[in-house]
Amino acid sequence: MQISTTKFLLKKPVLLLLLLLATHTVFSQQKTDSTQTATTSANNQNKGLTITGFVLDAASKKPLAGINISVFEFSAAITDDKGAYTIKVPDYNAVLNISGPGLQAKDVPLKGRKSITTLLFEETYNSVYDLAQTPAGQLPQNQSASSLTSINTQGGWNTQNETADSYLQGRVAGLDAVRRSGTPGMGANLFMRGYSSLYSTNKPLIVVDGMIYDNRQYGNSLIGGHVYNPLQQIDFKDIDNITVIKDGSSVYGTRAANGLILITTGQSPELATRIDFGVYGGFNQKPAQLPLLGAADYRTYLSDVLKTSGLTSTQIAAQPYMNDNQSNADYFRYHNNTDWQKEVFKNSYSNNYYLKVTGGDAIARYALSLGYLGNDGITKNTDLTRYNTRFNATLNLTKKFTADASLSFAYSQQNLQEQGVNAKVNPIFASQIKSPLTAIRALDDLGVPSPNLSDVDVFNVSNPVSLIEKAIETNKSYRFAGIINFKYQFNKYLNLQAAIGITSDKVRENTFIPRYGVVNDTLANAIAESRLGSQVQRLYNIYNDTHIAYERTFNRIHHLTANAGFRYNSSSSQNNFSLGYNSATDQLITVGTGANALRVTGGDAGEWNWLNTFFSADYQLSGKYLLSYNMSVDGSSRFGKQIPNTLSVSGNKYAVLPSVAAGWIISSEKFMSALPWVELLKLRGSYGLTGNDDIGNYTARQYYVSQNLLGTQGLVRGNIGNQQLQWEINKKADLGFDAAFFRERLSVSFDVFQNTTDKMVVYEPLATEAGLNYLITNNGGMRTKGIELAANGRVINNTNVKWDLGFNISAYRNSITKLPGQQILTPYNGATVLTAVGQPANLFYGFKTAGVYATDAAAAADGFQQRQANGTLLPFKGGDVIFKDLNGDKVIDNSDRQIIGNPNPDFTGAFTTRIAYKRIALDALFTFSKGNQLYNMPRNVLESMQGYQNQTVAVNNRWRGEGQITNTPKATYGDPMGNARFSDRWIEDGSYFRLRTVSVTYDVPVKTKLLRSVRVYLTGNNLFTLTKYLGYDPEFSATENLLTRGIDIGLEPIYRSAQLGVRIGL
Repeated sequence: MQISTTKFLLKKPVLLLLLLLATHTVFSQQKTDSTQTATTSANNQNKGLTITGFVLDAASKKPLAGINISVFEFSAAITDDKGAYTIKVPDYNAVLNISGPGLQAKDVPLKGRKSITTLLFEETYNSVYDLAQTPAGQLPQNQSASSLTSINTQGGWNTQNETADSYLQGRVAGLDAVRRSGTPGMGANLFMRGYSSLYSTNKPLIVVDGMIYDNRQYGNSLIGGHVYNPLQQIDFKDIDNITVIKDGSSVYGTRAANGLILITTGQSPELATRIDFGVYGGFNQKPAQLPLLGAADYRTYLSDVLKTSGLTSTQIAAQPYMNDNQSNADYFRYHNNTDWQKEVFKNSYSNNYYLKVTGGDAIARYALSLGYLGNDGITKNTDLTRYNTRFNATLNLTKKFTADASLSFAYSQQNLQEQGVNAKVNPIFASQIKSPLTAIRALDDLGVPSPNLSDVDVFNVSNPVSLIEKAIETNKSYRFAGIINFKYQFNKYLNLQAAIGITSDKVRENTFIPRYGVVNDTLANAIAESRLGSQVQRLYNIYNDTHIAYERTFNRIHHLTANAGFRYNSSSSQNNFSLGYNSATDQLITVGTGANALRVTGGDAGEWNWLNTFFSADYQLSGKYLLSYNMSVDGSSRFGKQIPNTLSVSGNKYAVLPSVAAGWIISSEKFMSALPWVELLKLRGSYGLTGNDDIGNYTARQYYVSQNLLGTQGLVRGNIGNQQLQWEINKKADLGFDAAFFRERLSVSFDVFQNTTDKMVVYEPLATEAGLNYLITNNGGMRTKGIELAANGRVINNTNVKWDLGFNISAYRNSITKLPGQQILTPYNGATVLTAVGQPANLFYGFKTAGVYATDAAAAADGFQQRQANGTLLPFKGGDVIFKDLNGDKVIDNSDRQIIGNPNPDFTGAFTTRIAYKRIALDALFTFSKGNQLYNMPRNVLESMQGYQNQTVAVNNRWRGEGQITNTPKATYGDPMGNARFSDRWIEDGSYFRLRTVSVTYDVPVKTKLLRSVRVYLTGNNLFTLTKYLGYDPEFSATENLLTRGIDIGLEPIYRSAQLGVRIGL
């Protein structure tokens, strides 16, 4: 069935393409003569209309010579040394195209005027006329009916240690980029205008140089808390432009439900050979430590806990960590004051080298880059090393036949450490809970340290230094991505393009956790001492984009661009892993050296095909009325065969997804000439259908999985196939405007949007007798709506000083519209997340508190009780937390849970500023998030006061006797009253304001012909953060799923860094 489906998907678009080509040929033949006649007639009628004008520099107001002035397909002129020009126009409502080297290009509507003066800013100015990349090609932003943002990176020379996804943080209104952690290369999770799905992906689709860039995860990492980010394989200095399309363009069908990010890498700007070399060095600062108890306070706390454990005072005093008799054999081993956090974190350094060569001739142009990155982490013995190369070329094979190539290869190697809540193997978490009384190295009875590290202590906590120095956690990754686009130009209006691309990706992980100094793990049939692992993940993609493109202007006022074709993507992935345990010694670190009886192997393999047949048309009337139509028809091997009410061809189901967008450039109307301070005013709106095909490769089919029973391997049913399972449908509506005022000194963009998801994938629980836990269906729904505002302005604009300010802010509100069973409770790392109809998709669901009982009498007056595991009820007493009894039954249990927090921000945004004085420029980006709440899981452990774990200094304020007024409960061994349960005690304000990036650039004067340019860069990242959050940092992302948002699982924190670099141009 898989083979026949694939053949069908390949054959159908060819037939459609031939039909479309024939149609366009006939249309062109019918229209050519009449169009030429009309054009000639129009030219004859308008020969005598002449206008004059001046072009001035926007800063100095001095005339600009050599500026190109043109009217499309009609006339052209060049300014003289006084900035003056004279040009013929077909009428006084024509649009002038004005451009010059090193300056912005802009469209100037005449609006009935016979003489105009135009000011041009420098090329790097953030202009409403900047070119944006679209699926159909380049387009000035002022001519687009879509909601989009174009970012010209200027080569990214002042940007270090960033991935493309993390770089976008704060730069696009409506795009919420949440960095995963401080681990180098981890990047960010991207949420475009909130959420569209509960269990499928919420990622925007990323397209690099015309080819879909697969950045999904194919299996979990063996290294806890780690996520492989494919975007780390792209050197940011290779990127020229990033265009973010936010509204309902359906050209990519079921792949672009969450918006579209188009990345364009470097091309040769000119034929002359140019060589640029950059070298950078940086410093990474370790994070500020959490305020944990020292030895004295810890001993006092531990004494209080042990008093509630059933031990007598004599027994407590006899413990080695309480016995102050120096003749005791264990005295020196448990009478220390070790700061374990210092043993885990470090200041570190980074270095980066980058070489780029561009040039060419009339036959070919090329851009070649080579890069090296070395970035040490802030956790000891962690680092990232990357080697990368990229080759882009444009080849003029014949007069009509051209080819564009984009080829890249990157290799990365990371030395990592476990992250997350597993204190047995995570050195960061272990350093937080490890008793300060213990020593780093083994001590003899006289307190003399040995070269060996200390073993697991009496509190059964791992030695963080053993994990740092002896554990091995490596990730090696390779990625080749290449696409060649062939183009044949039939005539000036019609061309055929065919692109073929390949992506090959491999990730190899090796892990080793030693036995010595590390707490044992428990398996189903053994105790795991040393732990060993190996995993290989492979991805192979074949991509094809074949389409015809037609572009023509009729009678100088009707401009039509149309594209029709198909995209085909065939993907295969493999994930193979092997786990071993209990190698003979810690010097044996490979899986094969573990005990044979304990070895575990497994993996996964997946194949899927996607066919996207599309048509797009963009129409402009008189350069001021815009209309865009897109439609795609998508087929996928993932879709079920019995989907009702859908297009069916030869038994295969197809998603039909149209979209339409319209715009009106009001500022081009003649009546707007009375408002010369309005540079641009454009209204736009769009509505469209997109889809989400992230429903699993084989979820619609019945499949089986292997299972071992009493030593016998067999197959059992793995799921209940759902042949009606289909793509999620996302309906996107957008209404907005773009405006520029005061000769473009101020520009504003505003949007209001609503995204509605239908047929949302959900996991429906099954009855016990079904033998499986759930069935995957399309019985869910979601709606997200919000607003966005972005503004940019030039505050000071003169020859020596230029000051730009920018601001963007966005807000969204999400709600579930449909669920089977009305609500879902999802547990994750001690938290419970509520998903319910009429509520946001991911609310914290737990207990509300009202302080701490000061006396036993106050607790007795309330009469609340806690049900124990054996069913008995215990009354709350003085020092216990006061929980809200929601149902009034006097028993505090799960029936009393309610909404206690919301991880979604009220709004997010950023401020940007750029100040340039002669040869020095300062750029800064400030980001902020307001109103999002976080679950501080590490603090839950570090203030639970129920065992031997070290605690924060906040527990010094714990309740210790009758009548004490405090918000910190008493210390109780094992926490029988559930004082540390998931409640609003651990929900904190995650709002922050951060100096995200600041950069100073100095353009060194060059007086030798050997050098073209020399620039020096000084960049700082995360230099300060204002927040009330009590953890290391308020920004983190445990997984890509929205259900885990705002849950702090103890990942490596984001850190301050600074880099100094120089770029030399030859």
